[in-house]
Amino acid sequence: MTAMEMRALYYILLPVQGEGEDRQRHLENMKANENNLNQNFAILAKKLEELELRLSSLE
Repeated sequence: MTAMEMRALYYILLPVQGEGEDRQRHLENMKANENNLNQNFAILAKKLEELELRLSSLE
């Protein structure tokens, strides 16, 4: 296993509503950010499950 396997694949940006940005655009950015967070958590949870399985097989 390399260190790259544990890296989350999706970058997270914390959207801040800009002066000229409308509310709808800001909400879309927030939804996209939430989607990326969910995907990152799913990737990390899957990797943790794999590691737990490996550890249990060593016992």
